[in-house]
Amino acid sequence: MRKKLIVGIVFFLGCLLWLPVTASALDLGLVSTLMNKLGVTQQQAEGGAGAIFKTAKTRMSEEDYTKLATSVPEADSLQQHAPASKPESKSGLLGSAASMLGGKSGAALGSSAELLNSFKSLGMDKEMISKFTPIIYDYVKEKGGPMIVSLLQKALAF
Repeated sequence: MRKKLIVGIVFFLGCLLWLPVTASALDLGLVSTLMNKLGVTQQQAEGGAGAIFKTAKTRMSEEDYTKLATSVPEADSLQQHAPASKPESKSGLLGSAASMLGGKSGAALGSSAELLNSFKSLGMDKEMISKFTPIIYDYVKEKGGPMIVSLLQKALAF
C-alpha cells in the first residue's frame, strides 16, 4: 500500500512539473505565429522579426527601446538572428528603399535599406515586411499594451 502511495505522489509531482512545459509549448510565441500565419521558415521568422526589431532599435531613443525590450524580451534575442549588415552594392535596393520612404534620405534611408537587405538575404521580398509588421504590432500590443506598440510604430514609420 505504501509503495502505491509513493508511486502515486511521484506521478502527481511529475505531472505538475510537466504542465508548465506543456502550457508554454502551447503558447504560440511571435516566431511560431509568423511561421503559421505567413508560411515562412523558422529562420525567416526569426531573422525577419530580428531585423525589424533591430531597425526599430536604431530609430528609437534608448529610453523608448528599454520600454519595448522590457515588455517584449525576445526583441533583444531575435536581433541576434537578423542577417548581418552588408555594404550596399546594388543601387536597385537603395532605389527601392527610397521609394518605400517616399524619397526620404539620411538615416531613415539607411535603416530601410538594411531592413530590405535583411529580408532579401533571408529569401523574402520587400512585400514580406508589410506582412510581418502587423503581426509584430499585434504581438507587441498584447505583451506591452498600446503605448509600447505606438512607440514601435513610430520608430518603423518610413
